[in-house]
Amino acid sequence: RVCVETPLPDGVLFCIDCLAHKYDMAIDDVVHDEKLVMHVQSISHWAPASIGPYSQSIKVGDVLYCAGQIALVPCTMQRVGGGVRVEASVSLRHVERVLQAMSQQTALHHIITASCYVTDSKSIPIARSMWQKKLRECKKVEDSEIYHDETAVCGLLAVVVIPHLPRDAAIEWHVVAVVDDPFQRKHFAMKMLSEGFQIECESVESSSASCAAISVRLSLVSSSTSHLDLDGPLHDLVAMFKQAIDKLSEDCSASPLSFRAFFKEHVFDAETLQKGLQEYLEKYLEEKTPALILVPVLDLPDKDVIHVTCWLS
Repeated sequence: RVCVETPLPDGVLFCIDCLAHKYDMAIDDVVHDEKLVMHVQSISHWAPASIGPYSQSIKVGDVLYCAGQIALVPCTMQRVGGGVRVEASVSLRHVERVLQAMSQQTALHHIITASCYVTDSKSIPIARSMWQKKLRECKKVEDSEIYHDETAVCGLLAVVVIPHLPRDAAIEWHVVAVVDDPFQRKHFAMKMLSEGFQIECESVESSSASCAAISVRLSLVSSSTSHLDLDGPLHDLVAMFKQAIDKLSEDCSASPLSFRAFFKEHVFDAETLQKGLQEYLEKYLEEKTPALILVPVLDLPDKDVIHVTCWLS
């Protein structure tokens, strides 16, 4: 789980979205995609204990779902000092250690999708640079162990600004990783202009073709937010999302499960956004329409006003 504070609409006190796993039937006494759970509550030196009734990580098949990680000192369970850069590094190290505890060969470049929550817009470039730095370190270790002509296809990152995090943390990482070969993943990217907006889309498909992640960003071409007509851009955003799904390999049977739209709360009316996105998702994806989850945020990087992350499994 990841638990954060966001500027919810008036009258809404709490919002939760869940991903459920239905056990597959055992075939010849072998359970496929068995759910494995790590729940550590004892004090240790390798990573923080759980600070609530949740698991640090859950593994289903070759996919690792990691709980949100903040920069707590494992042996004291107090937040580390030194500012957001130190917190970014320590919390990302916790992510890697939790992933490795669940699957020894897993590292940060096995992450396929990541959400990073920060409490200050000034922390956005710090989060992005720390993400790139840790991935470079990871690749150096990998390259020293085995020579690759290709480069690893790393996960898609969304950085969002929200009002508050547990324990007054400045940054929290929430990731999904796949125990696959990052050098054999498929990556796809495209962008287009739409009525004063730019839309950028990326997808990453696991080498096993068992799952994928899609990211779609809507950004302003000019700095003015007055008199914006959203209908055309929302249509184009969902149309591009459908294109990304169609570009997945023939071997990939993954379906879109969650369409999480982080949006700048002062730019859009949540009700208009919900109605528009739901209408076009149902039009383009019909019975494969994913769950639409709207998350209002204080800020997004650059001129982004919406950042959609989608998990396909």
